[in-house]
Amino acid sequence: METIVGIDLGTTNSEISVLEEGKPKVIAVDGDPIMPSCVGIDQNGKLIVGRTAKNRIISDPETTILSIKRKMGENVRVKLGDKEFSPEEISSFILSELKKHAEKYLGKPVEKAVITVPAYFDDRQRNATKDAGKLAGLDVVRIINEPTAAALAYDAGHPENHKLLVYDLGGGTFDVSLVVVEDGVVEVKASHGDTKLGGDDFDQLLINHVLEIFKEKHGIDLNVDLRSRRRLLVSAEKVKRELSDAPFARIREEYIHNDLHLDVEISRDEYEEMIMPLLQKTLQCIQMCLKDASLLPKDIDKVILVGGATRTPLVHKIIRQEIGLDPHYEISPDLIVSMGAAIQGGIIAGDKTHSILVDITPYTFGTGAIGEREGMFHPDIFVPIIKRNTALPVSKGDVFFTAVDNQEAVDVKIYQGEEPIATDNIFIGDFVIKGLSKAPQGNAIVLNLELDINGILKVTAIEKATGLTKAVTMDTKNVKPHLDIAEAQKNIESLLSDEDEDEDEDEYEEVETIDNVEESVASSEPGKQPLLAKAKALRKRAEKLLGSIAEEDAKDIRDMLEKNREAINTGDMKRLAETNTSLEDIIFYLED
Repeated sequence: METIVGIDLGTTNSEISVLEEGKPKVIAVDGDPIMPSCVGIDQNGKLIVGRTAKNRIISDPETTILSIKRKMGENVRVKLGDKEFSPEEISSFILSELKKHAEKYLGKPVEKAVITVPAYFDDRQRNATKDAGKLAGLDVVRIINEPTAAALAYDAGHPENHKLLVYDLGGGTFDVSLVVVEDGVVEVKASHGDTKLGGDDFDQLLINHVLEIFKEKHGIDLNVDLRSRRRLLVSAEKVKRELSDAPFARIREEYIHNDLHLDVEISRDEYEEMIMPLLQKTLQCIQMCLKDASLLPKDIDKVILVGGATRTPLVHKIIRQEIGLDPHYEISPDLIVSMGAAIQGGIIAGDKTHSILVDITPYTFGTGAIGEREGMFHPDIFVPIIKRNTALPVSKGDVFFTAVDNQEAVDVKIYQGEEPIATDNIFIGDFVIKGLSKAPQGNAIVLNLELDINGILKVTAIEKATGLTKAVTMDTKNVKPHLDIAEAQKNIESLLSDEDEDEDEDEYEEVETIDNVEESVASSEPGKQPLLAKAKALRKRAEKLLGSIAEEDAKDIRDMLEKNREAINTGDMKRLAETNTSLEDIIFYLED
């Protein structure tokens, strides 16, 4: 039986899972089930992905890319080293890294995958995700919505019938879905969300708060310096996690600007006041989702939390107030989505499972036409054809009529959204059907829209009198310059070939592996060199241990490595000496 992996391609972190003996197994990447969705270039011009790349976001912010998922489907390029890449190409690096570790774990090639996307991802973003998979050498056999995947994973361990509200607050996106599980059928009834709301926004609110305090005190805007911004980002992420467990936390950054230090205490109350307006938006999405499903809060049996940002205590509080239930998170909110994707991969591959998935489209799809609105003529009324929350796959059609005698062509424009005016919705694409027969006004044109199980759209227009037909798959080429897969592969290969040219040099030259050490730092003061050399040696020993020790011990090592990096970054050699000693003690104990 073929193996189809499940991948959660996240804004902040990504995971990969596989179904083994009927149960989803998360595959570790360098000893950690969670891999940061971070891509960078090291000091030798070599591509680095995951935690290694994230470790360099302070020392080398210009060559490190974060949160690329938020740009999926957009016609943009991002700079990595001396080259530019599309969001699909950057995402393919993340997928390739996950694929590599899965192949190592399984001992065989991985060629097929189910990849998850936010339920509110539009057609462009879904196609971009499939293109990223293709560039990574993966046949993406299915795109499924993240809340749907989470419901599948939860149902695997809780086979009883129930109505689930899946609250998915990740690093960059938010989704909520109403899922009904009956006799092994997992059916999504309604979804709502926001593709620009997530934990990254919480981080930015903390950063803005600290920037304002520093500017008021010193008259200096730290936001203009990329390295300072990245240092604040790392601190904000850390403080956000600390405030989930403690009432107070501090953002401390020594020498944040020349000889100026940053030291700001933030209370949980302050933080919750900052993020409350964003969380109110999630409550509005819940209300819309329940309305679409024709249910009341009292009808919900369980609320399932998905995404790392749901660890915020205020999230639990507002859900309790809104739904009247304590949310469930028996399965890790960070891992449940990839596990659900692996279950769906197993279903497709033919594994025996009691679950059957029925997914929906979260958007309405339709076209623009001449019509009346509020008693007035309007040239661009939105005409829904496939309505939101319709089960997939689906095919629906409607008839339209030419506006003038002997009309030779019809320009068909397709939109997705809920606004009454077509152009107020998301434009998906258009095409022209030419060569219509010479007929009086009112010549019938049948327009059919077909959404596949991945939520990707095919449009067909037929002149009813003659059978003249034109069909188009509405992918990214209709809304932005089409991603040329061959050209993208060449672009990727050019980066990888640069690495190959440097391999011989790497074999003979000692490469500094301490992520945040620059040559200038290492050589500026002779007294620093022994401490830096020791830090380097300790890092090598620590990295060898990470894949073979308990998660609690691994976390202690990673925390200590982070303190080492901070000390090196700030040039605090006294602190580095202390952290070297502490790290050496931990390693000595674990090696023994």
